[in-house]
Amino acid sequence: MYDVSLNVVFMQIRSYDTKTQFRFADHFSLEDWTDGFRLKDMVAAPFTPFTADGEVNYNILDDYADYIVKTNFTGIFVNGTLGEGLSLTLLERKSLAEGWVRASRGRLQIIVHVGATCVRDSQELARHAEEIGATAIAGLSPSYYKPESEEILVETMSLIAGAAPNTPFYYYDINFFTGLYINIRKFMELAKARIPTLRGLKNSSREIPGSYDCTFVEECQVLVGTDVQYLSYLAHGISGVVVASYLGNLFDDMRRAYQTGDTAKALEHQNIAHKINNIRNKHGGGINVAKAMFKILTGLDAGPVRLPLRSLKADEFNAIRGDLVDAGLTDVSLPTDQ
Repeated sequence: MYDVSLNVVFMQIRSYDTKTQFRFADHFSLEDWTDGFRLKDMVAAPFTPFTADGEVNYNILDDYADYIVKTNFTGIFVNGTLGEGLSLTLLERKSLAEGWVRASRGRLQIIVHVGATCVRDSQELARHAEEIGATAIAGLSPSYYKPESEEILVETMSLIAGAAPNTPFYYYDINFFTGLYINIRKFMELAKARIPTLRGLKNSSREIPGSYDCTFVEECQVLVGTDVQYLSYLAHGISGVVVASYLGNLFDDMRRAYQTGDTAKALEHQNIAHKINNIRNKHGGGINVAKAMFKILTGLDAGPVRLPLRSLKADEFNAIRGDLVDAGLTDVSLPTDQ
């Protein structure tokens, strides 16, 4: 008798046929991609909203997107580290990407993070991001099993980028999370010859010289991924930033001040960012603390974090609020029209 369940399994196996696991250099020439693409400078890293019982809260996305637009961001980095992307199922990640596309209503560039512990999961997410019209995709490397060299990392990221051959790709380097410490310029130079959609790097690692080194790679756009080093990066000619979604006004003002020659005003803004980060670090520095600060500073409630991260207790939340009030920082994240 024919077994329907075996047919289902067979269909699932075929969906992962090896023809979907290709390298760009095997199938495309550099002429297949239009040069010159760059993301706009101000990119928010949104938190994933959760309900009290840990389900994704899609209902807040419209208000959240409106807030992001009103605080001078030009793009969003979906399902990244602050968004707890690696604690989401593939279905949740796809649904969130779709939700953010709808909520942005064409007002924001959508960069979908597709990094995962499994290359084929990343490929699936990359294909989906291209299907829904994402502006770009980004991916960190699988890091439980780590690539042993820059060359193997290129092979790995080529498989991921190759699943979305018509979408700009950015490598996501966050070495203190992944434990993957590489020569980032060497990787970018090698990858440029293999991944024609490679447009740059989101560097959340804290080594400024490595990021600066990548600016010498032809057409490599470096995006800063740290909250407290932006002014230093501006001094190195790097203006693109991916930052917590409560810092839009502050970082946009810092960028504008620096680019118009008012370095003193830019330093004032950097000092405020440093104070905010010091309060975050005082209370542990984690994503749970940053998410609480988002609620305090914006009035939007993105809910708790998801295990294995620990949700804060009420007294911890109130202590963070007290420190922000005492520092006079409670209005720094409000839209300029308020």
